[in-house]
Amino acid sequence: MLKIKGRQRLLGTLVLCAVVFLCATRFEAKADAPDTDTSSQAGPTQGMTIHTEKGSKTLYTEALELTEGGNGAQKYTTVKRGDFVTTITATGRVVYPKQETIRYDFPYGVVYFLENTNTEFPIKEEGDVIARIYVEIDEIELASRERQLQRMEERGETGETYEELKTALEEMYAAVEQTEIVMKKAGFLLEQPQWRFGSQISSYSIVVADLGEQLIEVPNEGKQFRYGQEVKVTAQINGETREGKGVVISASANTISEELAGNVAYIRLEEESKELYTGSSISVTVETVHMEDVLLLDTSASYVENGNQMVKIKDEYGLHAVGFSFGRKGTSTYWIIDGLEEGAKILVQ
Repeated sequence: MLKIKGRQRLLGTLVLCAVVFLCATRFEAKADAPDTDTSSQAGPTQGMTIHTEKGSKTLYTEALELTEGGNGAQKYTTVKRGDFVTTITATGRVVYPKQETIRYDFPYGVVYFLENTNTEFPIKEEGDVIARIYVEIDEIELASRERQLQRMEERGETGETYEELKTALEEMYAAVEQTEIVMKKAGFLLEQPQWRFGSQISSYSIVVADLGEQLIEVPNEGKQFRYGQEVKVTAQINGETREGKGVVISASANTISEELAGNVAYIRLEEESKELYTGSSISVTVETVHMEDVLLLDTSASYVENGNQMVKIKDEYGLHAVGFSFGRKGTSTYWIIDGLEEGAKILVQ
């Protein structure tokens, strides 16, 4: 009986030790296990493992930064204030609004055009020779008029008929001697009959422009050039690029409605820039938008997601996506009107 009680006492002690050991083991396992509010997953970048704690924005955005960055350093830009300016450039040409057609008539004889002279220099002075001609007079008609005038003088006749005949003969003599056509006034020779050797003509007409009124004409289909705008003009003169300024004086070919936008605009150069009229490859640049002291963002920092313009902004919590609105987009910058503040640090995409 004593032996049985001793065995029962020993067995109870062993069971009690086993229970204590088991409880201790379970307590340690529970202490080492993760919380029910956390999880572990394989990260998508570089084979990393990212522990994401639910409800913790810091860890989530740091994980996003690692995903975006890969194994290289991130490049950031900053939202800052400045002037937002957009421009357009059009190719222009010099035009002359004030033009005059000058006609040379040859009332007597047959005129044979011989040659144009000095056509490579269109700016002419009064008296410059622009063509050489040959006039052939009807000898029979000339002799007849000479005899008629002689008889009137022998009879002592005077009066209107006599004066008309005398004037006509003087014009015929002058025509016979005429071998040149000269500029009647200084100007820019815009149009001149082409060289026609041996062609019979009865008149010779040229078009001369007033150099005091020169303008630059540019296409304006987009209605970007408007009355009164200041523009920058660039021209090539003897292989050298020069710049000047001008003003849009009309945005329509109809000068009566100069403030109405048309398909052509006209620019008058400022006094100190008038040398550009003699240049070639003339370009005219005008500002289409000029906003001062607005928020600006590099276009390289944005992307589109579900139709919305987005950026990834870096702050004290890490990196996260933010949408924004812009007023205009330039070649390299956005004009920001909502969604971003000055100084915001933005990840360049």
